[in-house]
Amino acid sequence: MAKKYDLVIVGGGTSGLEAAKTAAGNGLRVALLERKSRSDKVQRSCAQMFLMNMDSFYNERMHFSREKKKWIFPANNFSVNYKGGYREFYACHFIAPNSEDRIEIGDYEANSSGAGVAAAVFDKTALLQGLFEEGIAAGVDYYMERNVTYVRRVSGGVEVKTAEGDRLVGTFCIAADGINSRLARLTGLNRDRVFLFTASSISYYVTGVEFDRSEMICMGNAYDHSPGGLGSVHFCMLPSVYREDEYWLYVNGDERLDFFTKKSNFSRWFKNVEVTHKRCAVIGAWGPPKEPFMDNIIFVGDSCWFAEAENTGALLSGHRAANAVCEALHTGKPNRDGVKNYISWWKRNWSETHDYRDFLCYAVFFRIFSEDELNYLHKTITQKLFWSINPFNLYGHITRGIKPYMDKIKKERPSLAEKLENFTPAQATAMMKPATRIGFPAYR
Repeated sequence: MAKKYDLVIVGGGTSGLEAAKTAAGNGLRVALLERKSRSDKVQRSCAQMFLMNMDSFYNERMHFSREKKKWIFPANNFSVNYKGGYREFYACHFIAPNSEDRIEIGDYEANSSGAGVAAAVFDKTALLQGLFEEGIAAGVDYYMERNVTYVRRVSGGVEVKTAEGDRLVGTFCIAADGINSRLARLTGLNRDRVFLFTASSISYYVTGVEFDRSEMICMGNAYDHSPGGLGSVHFCMLPSVYREDEYWLYVNGDERLDFFTKKSNFSRWFKNVEVTHKRCAVIGAWGPPKEPFMDNIIFVGDSCWFAEAENTGALLSGHRAANAVCEALHTGKPNRDGVKNYISWWKRNWSETHDYRDFLCYAVFFRIFSEDELNYLHKTITQKLFWSINPFNLYGHITRGIKPYMDKIKKERPSLAEKLENFTPAQATAMMKPATRIGFPAYR
């Protein structure tokens, strides 16, 4: 016989744990199923950033209260407890291949002095552990090491089965199972979504890092010109919350890591480098669905998003979905009509606010230029640009920052100016086609 709950949640990450403790705290009978033995064990590649209020993200301007030890979401009127460590950073710099010139997003000096706004990296394990413990206190039933294999709409709600033999029925179900959501596939939600690409990533935590203005995110391309070399090596690096000389570094592979830290123009940043741990991820990226709801299943976080819901979006959507379920049950509307406030909120603040094509533009923009063009462009753009790490707004901030220099670029580098003027979201999407073709045809 199935165990009955008001709400069954699949996925014990940031959005699932926030939804569980919120719904249970409001008096609902809540079960959460998680495939790992511990929710707070972070295994996938994750930069662990908290996107602060220098730029609106999902129409929210969140901030961290050091005194209260809370993440504050003022537009959505809630907060999240956080007692772990954090490390501030003050800018996002795109570094030229020569490792010297840079396009600066944010005023590093002003932000580091307290005159501006800082962002932060945080300890995701501490966040997840805190949410898990709050769920226990609120009465959540946790089912750990469970693999969901079956979900369907039944009379009275949603039935969920696991490979381990569990059978649960909830009036509602929340799908919080991430970017490669099994529930999105099992329910058919993906059938009406655009499949964009499959991507893999490998990241490292490395120690022995020293360079000027180091408390920032830096991104760029290094070039290996040796015979049979790697060509362009893209990297992204930002401070680690765990040690002062430790950084999170994405270079997507051991061979690239060795070249970047030992042989590239950036090797002077690395002294006696040691890898403390390594993480990876493989994702299938989709365009968003028409709405985050199907057959009494509410989708939150990356389960129904293109990518980069970030911890911000995960907490927001988990909290809002849980409150929507509470409202639906309180008003006697255990159906789509009962949670329409969440559906309309999601559409208004997610798919109607952020266009995944803007993210694709930002992701590939600096890869359309040659090494020489990149060195020129980074040296030419001297104005500090608007401080933002919202991945859906960065491309717009960069192109607006380049605009005042276009007459100079047209005069000195007409072919580069042509590339800048002709680059479109359609071109960015076309550049992802090889990654689309290696996708999973049965992933729908």
